[in-house]
Amino acid sequence: MQFKSCPVCKSKKRKLIWNDLLRSGKNIWTKKPHKIYWCQNCDLRYLEKFNYSLQNNKVFRKLYDGSNSIKKYNSFNKNREKYKLDKIKKIINFKNKEILESNCGAATNLDFLKTEAKQTYGLDHHVYKSHVEKKHIFFTSLNEINKNKYTFDIILSLAEIEHQTNVIKFVNSLKKILKKNGLIVFRIPNYNNIYLQLLGNKFQTFDFRTSHNYYFSEKSCDFLFKKLNLKVIHKNGLQEYSINHLIEFIKKGKRVAKYPKLINKKISDQISKHIETNKISTSLTYI
Repeated sequence: MQFKSCPVCKSKKRKLIWNDLLRSGKNIWTKKPHKIYWCQNCDLRYLEKFNYSLQNNKVFRKLYDGSNSIKKYNSFNKNREKYKLDKIKKIINFKNKEILESNCGAATNLDFLKTEAKQTYGLDHHVYKSHVEKKHIFFTSLNEINKNKYTFDIILSLAEIEHQTNVIKFVNSLKKILKKNGLIVFRIPNYNNIYLQLLGNKFQTFDFRTSHNYYFSEKSCDFLFKKLNLKVIHKNGLQEYSINHLIEFIKKGKRVAKYPKLINKKISDQISKHIETNKISTSLTYI
């Protein structure tokens, strides 16, 4: 589908901000340019043409992570996710709750929550089924959840919303399976992050990708959740990388996997906290 107006607010007031190649996997780019527009009404950035095939996590993770195996998922995500989950645990209580993680992968977050939760559930592609259901109840579709009339106290949707094709339908589908007074936790990549502020197009060359149909800011998130009558009880920045990573990215002008520790952890954490407070972090957390 090719959009001529904003897919969220339907405004036709928009600006073209990108007409170039997009990253299409692990260190590969498209052969043809793609357009990204900026809605002047709700502040959303979005691809002109959505990529529907990458809704399939078996395909997506193989392209972008190099493999969709359990081993690869755990090696890439386990420590990273624990750091982010620990921040969420400071805000909400998971004890004795029925928790669903949508887009759970190999369920590292659910593994961390298993001992304190009443029950844990995962939703993802069936390639993860045999592994996840050893410890958790596993679903391969929202239809399966609805058919069996499951509802949940807490739903985790972490770095998922930006991949959707119909974001309004997606969020409403999560609302439908939420218990009364339940919580949905969204972790959403922040378009207006410090990397973009400092690096501009050098950052966008790596950040703009075929798998992200949407690029959200605080303003566009606020607009979306208000439109869908979701009460936001908490929002904050989440800085996923250390300041040393940022320094090395600036020096190299490209994504980096390894970087020297020029600044000690205490000072790095203080700077990261300031970045989060001012919501120029790499992600935003909405509850």
